[in-house]
Amino acid sequence: MATNLKLNMGMDIVSSDGHKIGVVDGLVMDPHTGEVRSVVLRKGLFFPSDLIIPMEAVLEASADKVKVDVTKDEAAQMPEYMDSSFVVPPTGYYPAMGVYYWPATTIWAGEYEKDLTVEGHEKSRDPDAIVINEGTLVLDSAGEDVGRITELATDERGRVVGFKVEEGFFRHHDRYIPANFIKSADNNTVTLSTAKAQLEELHDAKDKK
Repeated sequence: MATNLKLNMGMDIVSSDGHKIGVVDGLVMDPHTGEVRSVVLRKGLFFPSDLIIPMEAVLEASADKVKVDVTKDEAAQMPEYMDSSFVVPPTGYYPAMGVYYWPATTIWAGEYEKDLTVEGHEKSRDPDAIVINEGTLVLDSAGEDVGRITELATDERGRVVGFKVEEGFFRHHDRYIPANFIKSADNNTVTLSTAKAQLEELHDAKDKK
């Protein structure tokens, strides 16, 4: 995999056997690191649907095209892009122009994975969804009380994408915490998968990029 590549929307994606197999239609980011994990390939002449190409398969990028270490036939076996599997980060989370996605967040509760949603959407979307709202208590991985949710970002399905907590969680700014950092939740409490200090370090590192 090539590193430090600049990928823009609309760039041609060219297979290792020389076919234009589609164009870049989005980038899937790792919410925990901010790194690009895969590319959304908008379907071309060869495929009936959009596909997910992992960054490990990207060889190089020029001004207008991306070359991947995948043949046309191999590309057809790549995972299909499904809207239900991804969410769009809160507006302004990534400063650069582009279409970014995060993996959709689900919480393991008992025997099933459940969506995180806000009040008013759970009946139409998922009657068993875990509902969180402004005022929900947030704990870090050590059980430390880090505040209550003051603002929620959701997608068009009502799923929780990220949230802000009371002033003072971060030293320097007010920022959404991606819902992917949630380890567990019920209708009263959200518990994060990391300690407050570690989450702060990750966000500080992102600001320096």
